[in-house]
Amino acid sequence: MTLFARHGFQRTSMADVAMEAAVSRATLYLRFCDKRSLFEALADSMVTNALAASEAAWNSDAGLAENLEATVLARDLPLYRVLHASPHGAELLAVDAESTRAHAERLDAGFAALLAARAIAAALGGADLSAFDGPDGFSRFLATTAAGLKHEARTEAAYLDAVRRLCIVTARAMTR
Repeated sequence: MTLFARHGFQRTSMADVAMEAAVSRATLYLRFCDKRSLFEALADSMVTNALAASEAAWNSDAGLAENLEATVLARDLPLYRVLHASPHGAELLAVDAESTRAHAERLDAGFAALLAARAIAAALGGADLSAFDGPDGFSRFLATTAAGLKHEARTEAAYLDAVRRLCIVTARAMTR
């Protein structure tokens, strides 16, 4: 990912990747038939890691707003950094539109399921989900709003602040 972010998809070669990974090109080609399959595996790994990090971010000793913030940031902050720190962020998303769509759908579905499960647990603990029309509405609201912040915030500091505020407001709506 470092090389793709630094040079873009088109200007990163398999030789560059092999050198960065300290393996021979032959070894790299044993695992990946071409640069696109390498990129596909990287995207799949990013989705898997984002979902696992989101799941692990919940701390039963923390408050609802803090947990929501940690969950959103675990999923989205690494992607925010790739998209905004690299001049090639848009190019990386456009490498394969169908693949990007499939990975985004998998990430969104997994994240929505996680948020719905967290909402159900919160409701069992007394949280009020009526403002969201239940757990599914809650998960759609938080996931969609957080995704918008990821794409609209111009700086990481502004993004982090916006996510924090979103999670505070969301948690307050659940405790009324």
